[in-house]
Amino acid sequence: MKKIVIIILICSAASHVQAQLKLAEPDFKNLIALSELYSHNTMCKGPEFKRSADSLRTPVLNPLIDFLIATGKADTSLMGKHLLTRPPHEELVLLYTIQQIHYNRIDTAKKKPSDNDIANTTLAKNIDERWLVHTYYSFLGSGIAMLFNTADLSNLNINTDDLGLKDETEKGIFFLSITDYLVRGRFMVLSHLKKSDRLLYFARKMPMFNGKPYYYFSDLGFPDFDWSGYVNEKGTYKEVHMGAFIGTIATHFAALANSGDKAGARNLYFNSILHRPEFFKYSIEKEILQKTYDEAK
Repeated sequence: MKKIVIIILICSAASHVQAQLKLAEPDFKNLIALSELYSHNTMCKGPEFKRSADSLRTPVLNPLIDFLIATGKADTSLMGKHLLTRPPHEELVLLYTIQQIHYNRIDTAKKKPSDNDIANTTLAKNIDERWLVHTYYSFLGSGIAMLFNTADLSNLNINTDDLGLKDETEKGIFFLSITDYLVRGRFMVLSHLKKSDRLLYFARKMPMFNGKPYYYFSDLGFPDFDWSGYVNEKGTYKEVHMGAFIGTIATHFAALANSGDKAGARNLYFNSILHRPEFFKYSIEKEILQKTYDEAK
């Protein structure tokens, strides 16, 4: 039985990994240049970024360049199905490579690998697709965050079954990534400034997910996995990202309560994972969540 369990675990891990990617020399050279361009302008904004990115086009890099330019424009096209949909594996790998080169370039170590070395190493790896999917929606999320400064997305419904995501894990990664960029930082700052009205203004502008307010989303029981994010991120994927989401909805709950909207606060609490004990372990406030749950029963 022990051998069977080990085999199942190995097969499960392998199902999230695909073979490395090989590039022709012109594509590789332009990928390095595009990575350096991104590292100097991570928001991908402005006509100069577009001109420089357009000069690096190849058939292989075209989808990637179109995507980066779109994130910099930060318009409503970012919420269209064609960009919300999971891209092919090759595009995910190229985007992940750009991210890894950027991380290396901003590393403070005196001696570090060259951009070429990072690219060669990354492209030769069998990378966990869950990391790749998270990277894509992080890039997309940076543009969506800028869009949400002014856009009202409350009339938009995002159906996670329509986005080409492979399984419940990828749907969970998509949801946690998008909501993180939409509101987590805003909620934290506005809560610290005690601006509950402004926080609730952004909450009302949130899109729906699967026909319901974002805080109803609870299809997050996918298996946790090892996480390789930015150098300062510590913990498994769920410890980092589920914990952040719990903090987001807890802040929303507090704002509703502070505003006197007791009905709204109750609705959020009982329909969100704040009322699901199986998720509490991912939060730094797990004891408070458990105590609140016990008193609410």
